[in-house]
Amino acid sequence: MSTDERLAQALREALDERAARLEPGDRLEEILRRSDPARRGHSLRWWMPLAAAAAVLAVVSGLWIGRFERPEPLPGGSESPLPTASASPTPSTGPATGVPSPSASPTPSSPSPTSPTTSASPVALPVYYLAPIGDDARVARLYREWLTVPGVTRESDDAARARAAVGLAMTATPAGTDGYLRTWDGVDLVDLAATDDRITITLSGPGGSGFPEDTERVSVQQLVWTAQAAVGRGQIPVRFAISDGSTAMFGSQPVDRTYNRPASRDEYWEDLAPIWVTSPTRGQVLPPGEVTVTGEASVFEATVSWQLLREGALVDDGFTNASIGAPGRGTYEIELGTLSPGEYAIRVFETSAEDGTTVSAETTMPFTVR
Repeated sequence: MSTDERLAQALREALDERAARLEPGDRLEEILRRSDPARRGHSLRWWMPLAAAAAVLAVVSGLWIGRFERPEPLPGGSESPLPTASASPTPSTGPATGVPSPSASPTPSSPSPTSPTTSASPVALPVYYLAPIGDDARVARLYREWLTVPGVTRESDDAARARAAVGLAMTATPAGTDGYLRTWDGVDLVDLAATDDRITITLSGPGGSGFPEDTERVSVQQLVWTAQAAVGRGQIPVRFAISDGSTAMFGSQPVDRTYNRPASRDEYWEDLAPIWVTSPTRGQVLPPGEVTVTGEASVFEATVSWQLLREGALVDDGFTNASIGAPGRGTYEIELGTLSPGEYAIRVFETSAEDGTTVSAETTMPFTVR
């Protein structure tokens, strides 16, 4: 075997070994952590040809990761559709009232860390849902869920991903929740087209009537945020069309204008719920050990309270501060320490500054330690 042949064989073996070790998760941070150059340190002990192979491999790994990293990360956290090794069941289509329930049985949407991802594997899509944010049921804002759809993979084009995500936003209640509002009942998604400078959503009808006008506005924004996140190319303007000839959605939101997300993060409170839990995701299965909760908040003086529940019973509680207070939208972390196996839920909330008892904003995220 010639020197060139030996070098080619060594390069193939190095690439095969490194590819087998890649374990993409459902969030970008996990992917970056798993591709840390420190994990490639053993390659430095190889011969010079294999060192060169490892260098090529690092480039290949970077390109592989880049396939899931959109050029413009969307606001409100990482939203690029990410690979998952196994699809969640199709979300249920039952009615929803109230706020998300921590007692509902969760449906894991995160991948198995030991299952390799192939080009045919489904991706987790960011889908936005509308729900009351606290004790005042008249105020509803958007929460984000990560859901998979059979047949939608990392190879699907932008419009296909967006059609699937918007369809879920309009028609399905995610498993493990019972509190999302169904303002689009009776309306079908006729088509969705996506170009570099516009997303066009065609609906079968204008939607119902009798909702508060702000709820109607946020319902339209629900589709805007979902479509933009699924396309993953930044704040592409969104236009609507209604196939029955109606000129306004819900009678108050005209179709002869362009819709978009708020331009500034300090204005996200207009659309997004004040408190999110971004990790763990709904129904995620974590190994026993230390657990850290992360999220986003836009609350008074940046202070959020939290409760850790196990099978409905209070285990621990406390408070923490987000990186910035309202109207800005900051990030927060909660160190829960070491958790034994069991079914848990983390409730994060804000109480009114006026009376200290009214819950002005809250969210609950169930997860499992196993």
